[in-house]
Amino acid sequence: MKPSISIITIGVDDLERAFVFYRALFELDDEQIGAGEDHVAFFFPNDLSFVLFPRDQIAQTAGKDVAVAGTPGFVLSHQASSPSEVDDILRKVLAAGGAVITAGTQSEWGYSAYFEDSEGNVWELMAQPAAN
Repeated sequence: MKPSISIITIGVDDLERAFVFYRALFELDDEQIGAGEDHVAFFFPNDLSFVLFPRDQIAQTAGKDVAVAGTPGFVLSHQASSPSEVDDILRKVLAAGGAVITAGTQSEWGYSAYFEDSEGNVWELMAQPAAN
C-alpha cells in the first residue's frame, strides 16, 4: 500500500458545536461543505477531506461498545483504486499483524473496509463507486 491520506475523520462529542468551530476556522464556501445526519465534511483542494463524526460512532466503527479511554478519536482513510485493492490491502494487514474490523462492504459511498494496525489505530480503506 502506498499511503495516500485523503480523508481525516475526527470524533466529536457535539457535532453542531464542532461544525460551528471548524466552519469559522476554515472559512470555506458552502459548496465546499457537505453534511449528513451523522457527519459534516469539509472539502479542500487536492482531494483532502476533513470529516466530523460523533465519537460514539467512531467507537462502533472501531469495534468498541462505547467511547472509553483508548477509543481512537480519529480515523485515517486511504483511497484505494478499486475494491480488489481494498481486499489486497486487508490481506497485507492480516499478514503484518493487524486486524480487520470490517471486511470490504459495498454501499452507496463505494466499497470500504476498516482495519486496526498493530497498535490499535483505525484505518478506513475505500474505493469510490464506478461512475455511471
